[in-house]
Amino acid sequence: MERGEEFMAAGPGPEGSLVMLWAGEDAALHSSLVEELEAAGIPFVDRPTGDDRVPPSADILPLDWKTQFGFEVAVPSSKVAAAEKILEKLLDEEPADMEIAANDSLQPAEVKPSHLGTTSCAVWSGADGKRAGFLSEALKENEIPVRVETRGSETTLYVPPEEEMLAREIIREIVEGAPPA
Repeated sequence: MERGEEFMAAGPGPEGSLVMLWAGEDAALHSSLVEELEAAGIPFVDRPTGDDRVPPSADILPLDWKTQFGFEVAVPSSKVAAAEKILEKLLDEEPADMEIAANDSLQPAEVKPSHLGTTSCAVWSGADGKRAGFLSEALKENEIPVRVETRGSETTLYVPPEEEMLAREIIREIVEGAPPA
């Protein structure tokens, strides 16, 4: 038998008619409320929101004003005052801290990808800083590691030896405005 099923009658029972105590989507509050009501010996009906046991309408596009997820908790009218005190106490409590504490020992210190140390092939050199930035971003977008060095007004782009051919082709396409050969 489901929890609270004995109180599903539509008419008034021995303890009065059912009164909606709380409805919502907060699973933690729902769980706490149900536990507190059980501990206090207050009978209740607990069911999912929208569980009205009404057959679906013939409307192919029904507009349902009720939420599709959530909980409804009802209590007998004779127990409403005690149940409301429990609910108010739970609503006044600070939410449980669900934040996961940071573990500094697991956070890596500024890790540089190992392939950046091997960016030793110069693929472009020039005095135009804007063009160097654009070319660098184009190479990164193509997942080619790039190292940019500026000495005076001269900027040089370096890539790993295994990416040199592709990097030169991309740079040629950009600089000359020509599609791949």
